[in-house]
Amino acid sequence: MSFEIYRYNPDVDAKPYMQRYELELEPTDVKLLDALVRLKAQDDTLSFRRSCREGICGSDGMNINGKNGLACLTDLRSLKQPVKSARCPVCPSSAT
Repeated sequence: MSFEIYRYNPDVDAKPYMQRYELELEPTDVKLLDALVRLKAQDDTLSFRRSCREGICGSDGMNINGKNGLACLTDLRSLKQPVKSARCPVCPSSAT
């Protein structure tokens, strides 16, 4: 599955950019958060917030393919590729 993830490190980057990732899905990859955790295992510079994994805390709020939502509640296989993930403009605690 293809992903384009918003990246920005003000210490290194002149401006934000979208980074492309490829991931072979496992049967246990059900929600977008599952895939993000696996991508983080491959690239430890990737950061995002998460906590309860149940849609209660809202810490994994992000913009997913142009729509604001929670990564822990977003069904991975229902998303069009590439999955575009960026900061949620109305979720001040989100970071990618």
